[in-house]
Amino acid sequence: MRSLLVVLAASAALLAPAATASAGIWTPVASNTTQDITAVDYRAAGQLFYATANGQIFKGGVQQLSVPGVTFTGIELNPAGTAGLATANNGKLYRYNGTTWSLVTLTNTTFNHLCPGSGAFLPSTPAGNLTGVSWKDDSTAYVSGADRGVVLKTTDGGLTWGDASRRSTGECFADPGSSSILSDVATLKGTDQVYVVTDSFGARRYTADGFAGPTVERNNSSVNCFNVATKIAVDQDNPNRNFVVARCVSSLAFGFSSDGGVSYDISLDYPNGNNFARLYDVALAGGTAIAVGDSGVILISPDGLKAYFQPADGTEATTDWRAVDKFDANNAAVVGAGGKLVTSTQASAIPDLIPPAGTISGPVTAVAGQAVTYTANVADNAGGSGINPAAFQWSATGIPGATGNPAAITFPSAGFYTLKVAFKDIAGNAAEATLSVTVSASNIATTGSPTVTRTVQVPGGSISLGAPRACVAAGGSFTATLAFKKSTKKGAKKVKVTKVEFYIDGKRVKTDRKAPFRQTLTVRSLAAGSRHTLKARATIKVKKGKSPKKSVSTTFSVCR
Repeated sequence: MRSLLVVLAASAALLAPAATASAGIWTPVASNTTQDITAVDYRAAGQLFYATANGQIFKGGVQQLSVPGVTFTGIELNPAGTAGLATANNGKLYRYNGTTWSLVTLTNTTFNHLCPGSGAFLPSTPAGNLTGVSWKDDSTAYVSGADRGVVLKTTDGGLTWGDASRRSTGECFADPGSSSILSDVATLKGTDQVYVVTDSFGARRYTADGFAGPTVERNNSSVNCFNVATKIAVDQDNPNRNFVVARCVSSLAFGFSSDGGVSYDISLDYPNGNNFARLYDVALAGGTAIAVGDSGVILISPDGLKAYFQPADGTEATTDWRAVDKFDANNAAVVGAGGKLVTSTQASAIPDLIPPAGTISGPVTAVAGQAVTYTANVADNAGGSGINPAAFQWSATGIPGATGNPAAITFPSAGFYTLKVAFKDIAGNAAEATLSVTVSASNIATTGSPTVTRTVQVPGGSISLGAPRACVAAGGSFTATLAFKKSTKKGAKKVKVTKVEFYIDGKRVKTDRKAPFRQTLTVRSLAAGSRHTLKARATIKVKKGKSPKKSVSTTFSVCR
């Protein structure tokens, strides 16, 4: 694992679109607000709390609070659901008593000094934005603040508060430094283990005793982003595992630790894209983390080694997301700009990245102008998203495109065709299959003969040369036949054919000295779609005198 204290500038390459993920993972839910939703707590099915950038708090779509001008930064209920806290800008904190929300008085909550006791003094009432909230149990909770060193703590369910970090001695148990703030807090439920994270490279502070003593700096860099808000999520089943995200455009804005934050890996593998954007929040339950951010980014990481883009569908695919929460491995809620809200019951699903496979079944020979039916036999990988039935596209040179499966294909003319079908799975992974089809110009059943015959007269009769009526496949073979028919006229000469030489385009390719004069000729090095001359030269033996020679010619074509 490694950490870097280097700020990387965003580049155009970092904004390339991510590969399509599995459709149907995220379901849009009506939020009943058009404001940006900036915080969410997903406790269980039917128990969804969220807060907005202009003072609204909702439970399951029902508005519970409206305080215009207040920007909420975090919201969380205690494990029993009997109390809740919502952090906001300008030192504001709201408490839920199980029925209504009200503003908490934080006057004289902390000590009026600046950690570590030098420089300008800060008031005893927090004035900076409150940045995060996390409950330990039903009574104890922590709130992080932008005022230097402020970590508020309650032990009575949020009724009264004290500063667990800033001490009367001028010491800060969790001091982020003179130019940084504490941007989030996270607890290991049921214990005194608490983590706070700063906006400076995600530097981490850790306490095992609930701030009874100074915190330990676990790591000074969990992400490679400076002076931007960071968020942390701790694995409640394995406290050594935690994730940190930051609001900078970089693949190094997503960090993972497997040793309690002592070291961080910020070089995760992104198998299905690099659509990196500012990450605003991260949630972790059931072993899998979800990070969300601008431009529709929803990232799923099951192990901290790989992270998969799993965007929502439709108009939600490009929403700027602002917060996420999970209540178990598979159930999660994501909220963002314009009141957009999506939920999932498959929140740990890894996107389908494997294309389907298939073949084409149907005739390998066809007749021009006559429709033939072909079927694509397609299957997706095990556990894949399934075949998209609307994605079948058929094509071949010179034919109109066809859709659906099966498909009726009509080849316009004789020739050799490569029929192709393109198809996709529901996740958008594309593949194709092909089939070679030889198309003849006419059907033997309707023409009466598969050959074209040319006839010339010779002494004592006639000779005829037969060649294929349909085109000949490139590299294929055909049969050429020379037939001799004696004349039946009285006084006709008695003759016979003793030898036949066969020529293609003037080049002798076969010699036959015995009837029947039939030879198989192979088409070699002839271009597809070309037309050629077939000639047969017969040597005719007469009873007296020199044996004459007579030729007969026809043509044939090579399939396209």
